[in-house]
Amino acid sequence: MQNYTVSSNKNKLDIEIIHDYLSNRAYWAKGRSIEQVQKSIENSICFGVYNKEGRQCGFARVVSDLAVYAYIMDVFILEEYRGQGLGKILIEHVVSSEELRDVTRWRLDTHDAHELYAKFGFTTPKCPERAMERLV
Repeated sequence: MQNYTVSSNKNKLDIEIIHDYLSNRAYWAKGRSIEQVQKSIENSICFGVYNKEGRQCGFARVVSDLAVYAYIMDVFILEEYRGQGLGKILIEHVVSSEELRDVTRWRLDTHDAHELYAKFGFTTPKCPERAMERLV
């Protein structure tokens, strides 16, 4: 994948692309405001996938304490770049990033990408009955 790079430099992120995808196309984030997207990026570790021209093709963000826990969120590859293994490259960079090297417990939620995440050791939680959530 020499034509693509992954970077955690937030200055390279295209907020408009991220907001458009999340608020208009992502089943988990429909209607998310630009302010929510900006604030979530400011307070997370973010990864962008870029083509050789520097256009952003994908995104992932991680909420973490950098020691014990990391939650992968808002992962996407733009439709026109799918089928090239970019999701795999992106997640590989996320789980092997230097900043997150000490994390021992990773979490994510997915509706349709179980096969991708299983390649990186993600499994169904051992005790899902212990998990709780609060939606506001």
